[in-house]
Amino acid sequence: MGTGIIVNQLIIFGVLMLVGASASWLKLITDEGKDLLARIIIDITLPFLILSTFIKLDSNPALLWNGFLVFGLTFVNLGFLFFFGTASSRMLRLNPADSTVHTLHTMLGNIVFLGFPLFDALFPGGTGVFYAATYQLASNTITFTYGIYRLSSGTQKSGLKSLINVNTGALLLGFTIMVSGLKLPTPVIDAFTGLGKSTSPLSMVYIGALLAGIGVKDAFKTLSIYVLSLNKLIITPIVLGVAYFLLNRTLNLNLSVEAFVVLVMQASMPAQTIVVVMSRRYGGNYKLAAGNLFITTILSIVTLPLVYIFLTYLVK
Repeated sequence: MGTGIIVNQLIIFGVLMLVGASASWLKLITDEGKDLLARIIIDITLPFLILSTFIKLDSNPALLWNGFLVFGLTFVNLGFLFFFGTASSRMLRLNPADSTVHTLHTMLGNIVFLGFPLFDALFPGGTGVFYAATYQLASNTITFTYGIYRLSSGTQKSGLKSLINVNTGALLLGFTIMVSGLKLPTPVIDAFTGLGKSTSPLSMVYIGALLAGIGVKDAFKTLSIYVLSLNKLIITPIVLGVAYFLLNRTLNLNLSVEAFVVLVMQASMPAQTIVVVMSRRYGGNYKLAAGNLFITTILSIVTLPLVYIFLTYLVK
């Protein structure tokens, strides 16, 4: 059943991405329009998706415990992926600029634009988005500190202030409402929910428009992109899935199936969109970053359902 949901959702995503790509080719969405669309998603619709999800969830010890586990194990994921990215960069003898993009894209996946809509469909009760938001909070501490530092070759530093944004605010506010048991009026909840659910189609239109504007002809000839794809889309979910499954059974962590699936699948998402933007802003190899995004996104259409099948096989 879950596999069918993923396949169906990816088909929907593909159609929406084609709409975005067509709009870009027809100049209906310009480069400025893409930037505006990204800001609308990140600063408006996504915060309301997070907020509406949290305020509709009933707080319970199991949910909070699993959220805590997802937050902590996110750093384990990132450390594991950092090792793979660094090792493969050295194996491929990449120059410093290419190595930085390769390593960061191995670590950081498209956990927002693709992850949130996917888990919202896969776990419609809201737990999927809850764990995805927890994962995003932990991942952002690396993206906007270490990521910026590496891409700028150490010339730019960003501290904890960069983590103070509208999404973090929505997460903290939603968490407070959830734990306190405060009930908002139904029209308010419906308005927040409706706005939040627009995140999914807008995200796919944005990705389609972004990919359409990327010159990726050379990407198909770049060996490092295929190594990145192998590490991120196939090897990572297998190793982490088995490791967390055994860890959960051995230490009796009470890691729920939803938290387990989100934790592993977030690590196996295709390359992160924001790394392309940051590479261009801070003088990194944004063409390689764009190629990483394009190839891994296309391949993930096949790998994500396979990863889900593998994970459900483990837990059964």
